Amino acid sequence: MKTKLTLNVDDKIVARAKRTSARRKVSLSSVVEDYLDKFSERPLSHKNKIKEPSLLERIRKYTHPVDISDEEIEKLKEEYLKKKHGL
Repeated sequence: MKTKLTLNVDDKIVARAKRTSARRKVSLSSVVEDYLDKFSERPLSHKNKIKEPSLLERIRKYTHPVDISDEEIEKLKEEYLKKKHGL
C-alpha cells in the first residue's frame, strides 16, 4: 500500500532533483522512498546514534594544506609548461 506524502521543499532543489531523476530514469517518488527507507534503518537517539564523520571531516582527511609561496607556484607552473611544450 502506498501513502501520499506532502513535503515543503525549496523550488530550486525540487527542479534539480527532477532533472536528475529524469536523467537517471527513476521517479522522484522512488528516490524519496529509498532515502526514507535508508534513513529509518537507524535510530536517531543520541545514545544509539552512530557517529559518522561530517563531509568536511571526510574532505580534510584526504586534503592537506599547502605551505608554498606564490613565487614558488609560478616557478613550478613555468617548469611544468616548459616540460609539457618542450621549450
